[in-house]
Parts: sequence; C-alpha cells; structure tokens
Amino acid sequence: ASQGSATTKRPPEMVAFEREFPGSSWLATRVMRELEVVGGIAEALVAGVARRHGLTHAALNALAIIEGNGEPIAAGDVAARMHITSGSTTSVLDTLERKEFIRRLVDPGDRRRVMVEVTPSAQALLDQMLPEVQQVVTAAMGGIDPAKLHELLTALAAVREAIAAVPTAFSPPLPRRRPARVQVSERHP
Repeated sequence: ASQGSATTKRPPEMVAFEREFPGSSWLATRVMRELEVVGGIAEALVAGVARRHGLTHAALNALAIIEGNGEPIAAGDVAARMHITSGSTTSVLDTLERKEFIRRLVDPGDRRRVMVEVTPSAQALLDQMLPEVQQVVTAAMGGIDPAKLHELLTALAAVREAIAAVPTAFSPPLPRRRPARVQVSERHP
C-alpha cells in the first residue's frame, strides 16, 4: 500500500461517528475534545502554583496582567485581557483588594473609570510565584522538541482564528442517527 492510502483509511470509530452525526467531522471533534482536556490539565498545573500561595488561577492571571501593564490599568481592560466577564473580574478584584494585593484608583481623566494597580505585597508575591509557574511550565514542555512547539503554536493560532470565525447563528443541524446499541428505557420510576 502506498503512503497516501494509509493516511486516507478511515478508522471504524470515525465511520461510526460520522454516520451517527451526519455532516460532522470526527477529526474536528477529536481535536476540539483534546484541546479541552489538555487545556484543563494545563490550567490545573498553573492553578496548583496559585493555590499554594492562597490564590485562584484567575487571581494570579489578574495580578500578572495588572503588573505587566507597568502602570495602573482600567478594570475593564483586565477583564478583556482575561477573556472573562466584568462581573467575574469584579469578584476577582474584590478578593485581591481584600487581600491587599491591589489598589483601586479613580482615573483622573475619567472619574467614572476604575483603575487598578498592584501593591508592594503583590509584587513580592509575584516575584515568588511567577518563577514557580515558569518552573512547572518548563518541566511540562521542556521535553518537547522546540520545532514541534513552534508547529503547535502555528496550529493553535489557526484554531484560535477558526473559533473566532464561528458564526453566531446556524441553520438546524442534520438529525442524529442514534446507534441501535443505544437503548432508551421507557419505564418511569
């Protein structure tokens, strides 16, 4: 068999999946699920560092964004950079303020806008935590060939663009063809 035919052979699970979900892609679904799983594992790895210091991963991200800005930053900009709602950001910032890791300031150019900055205690915490984050990231990714990491970055950029281009509305999907092996009990408790 030629090399080309080996790559075009469809595994039985692919055939069964695409029969059950007409118009779908087994490969796309596998990739999306793997992104979810790996993303969760990666998030848990970094969250473990934050937890050891009494913070959530979101709080660590917020502090890193605020510090990385180099000057006070609008609370709304923190939310935008974290890709979370302003309500969730407010909750994170409230917690950080209670722990005296941030200060809220009024924007002198627009008194309606709230600015935030890190405190010296947050700076000391970040100076300790961020090297730990880099240590676990390096341990996790250090064994992967740099060329493969560059390929992954390119692929992830394409995935990010594809997800951003997903329309907000769809026509109804083709109906699922439930496999015969899936039994639904008609009994009522």
